[in-house]
Amino acid sequence: MQNFLTYDHSIVHPGPNLNMIVGANGTGKSSIVCAICLGLAGKTAILGRGDKVGLYVKRGCNKGSVEIVLHKAKGNLVINREIHVENNQSTWLLNGKHSSQKTVEEEVKALQIQVSNLCQFLPQEKVGEFAKMTKIELLEATEKSVGPPEMYEFHCELKTFRTKERELEVIEEPYLKVLYTAEEKYSLKKSFYSGKTSTSNSAVRPSQYLTMAVDAEEKCQLEEQIRTAEKSMQAIDVQMSAMQERTAKLDHCDNELRAQKKGLSEMKGKKRQLEQKISTKQDSLRQMEQGGIDLQKAEEETKAQISAVNSQKVAIVAEFMAHMKLSMEKVYMALETVGMTAEKTKLETDCREGSAELRQACAMLEQRKARLLEMCKGLMRRAREICNMDPGESAVPPDLHTAFSQLPDTMDEIDAMLNEERSRAECFTGLSENVVDEYNRREQEIKNLEKELDEKSNALKTYRQNISEAKERWLNPLKQLVEQINDKFSDFFRSMQCAGEVDLHSENEEEYDKYGIRIRVKFRSSTQLHELTAHHQSGGERSVSTMLYLMALQELNRCPFRVVDEINQGMDPVNERRVFDIVVRTACKETTSQYFFITPKLLQNLQYADEMTVLCVHNGPHMLPPNKWDEKAFTRRCLRRKGK
Repeated sequence: MQNFLTYDHSIVHPGPNLNMIVGANGTGKSSIVCAICLGLAGKTAILGRGDKVGLYVKRGCNKGSVEIVLHKAKGNLVINREIHVENNQSTWLLNGKHSSQKTVEEEVKALQIQVSNLCQFLPQEKVGEFAKMTKIELLEATEKSVGPPEMYEFHCELKTFRTKERELEVIEEPYLKVLYTAEEKYSLKKSFYSGKTSTSNSAVRPSQYLTMAVDAEEKCQLEEQIRTAEKSMQAIDVQMSAMQERTAKLDHCDNELRAQKKGLSEMKGKKRQLEQKISTKQDSLRQMEQGGIDLQKAEEETKAQISAVNSQKVAIVAEFMAHMKLSMEKVYMALETVGMTAEKTKLETDCREGSAELRQACAMLEQRKARLLEMCKGLMRRAREICNMDPGESAVPPDLHTAFSQLPDTMDEIDAMLNEERSRAECFTGLSENVVDEYNRREQEIKNLEKELDEKSNALKTYRQNISEAKERWLNPLKQLVEQINDKFSDFFRSMQCAGEVDLHSENEEEYDKYGIRIRVKFRSSTQLHELTAHHQSGGERSVSTMLYLMALQELNRCPFRVVDEINQGMDPVNERRVFDIVVRTACKETTSQYFFITPKLLQNLQYADEMTVLCVHNGPHMLPPNKWDEKAFTRRCLRRKGK
């Protein structure tokens, strides 16, 4: 410590076990406690003194400093804090290097040092506040001090889960006043006087005026149009078949005419050949006459040839006549062919026009069919929504199947029933559009609330599952920890011929923010165990109870050290001696952590241990300066006095 509170310059070398710091009031014992707190990045509010860090600098100085060495197996950690009075700011060094307060806080936290926890660091001004701690605060301080690192985290997690669970379980009055189900109406009311919430339910009447129905007349018209279109398609198919048969016949006649035309062409060729032969014979006859040939013979030959020619002529004429007859037939057939071709062309034109009209009619029918299908699909979707059926569900729900089975079997009967219901609805004069709008709005609101209710129900199940898992991780280890503390605490009180116990208190097992540690003590055999409070026990009894609870935590402690400042104030000599013996026995064990016990006075003939370190504070205006203090001379004078 340099220019810190009462010290100009001082170095303290504590031991690894119990350190008893003694000295007269005002010498600076508590200054050591303040140096430990502020040097480890603690807040000034923990000490209960000045709220500004500059107030801890020695009066008349501009700055002061504290340096703390924390022992670590892998190398010591040296923290230096220099405090400036002018701006109440501090500069930090970590192992000789400049650092920030946040980094120092993280290093301290990693070593499980909690100077803000009264179960670990109890300064003089806070001793009386330990007994004022509520059971809940004491549990949290104990969890942080001696519990596993995850115990307090699990506790916080449980409290968060429970808060969310309560939010999901409670429905506020302004949020939902009326809820409808398929059969009942639930109402929620809150008393203006008592604030209590009450609910009531009543049966919902069957619907009479607001119903969903299909227009039977439009349905019949659509079905009639579909049947008419189907008949038209069948008639067109018959006409197309007849036209195809007639076209086939015309093609056959055309083929026959082509064959006859070919035969006539061949007969014309034969006629031309015969005419050429006759012309050749006539030329030969004229040549013979000019050459003086025997006329008789030639005549005879000529006659014979003429006879032959005549015979051929007759044959040719006969053949020609036959050809002429055939030509007339051919002409007639050609004329007939022309007529049939014209008729065929007309039929083909009619067929094409009919096909175009048919295609147009088919397209219109397909469009109509598509619209009808879309309309049917839309009605089917609407029906599924009304029936609350899934998209892939094909079977009708049993309740709807029962309702449908009660309807008439024929369309006429259904139409009559619909007309009757319409007439009944028209007779109802009190129905307005606002009622329908209100109904639709309420229906949508109910759907939204049902959806939100499902989501919150699922979230509630998840939170309850998380709570169950976190509770199992937290509660069982906590019960074991409290039992260990209770065993130590009870043994300490029993050794003082008193009684005390520690238990885990909870009014409701599911309210995790209400769990707490309860300390009950009695100092006289004629009384009962009473809970430790700031008013029921005397100051000395509260100090004894606090000290013994802290000692019960000592062997379970996870922190490197514990500080208790002047807790023996107000104890009677008997209890002070007993508490001192317990402190020495417990804090000097090798398995316990370092312990700082600050006291202004000590009783005579106390039992000490070799493992403890006694630090005597000699400070003040009438004390020798440190450079003039002779420890050996002081020891010799003490020995001479004892010899006398």
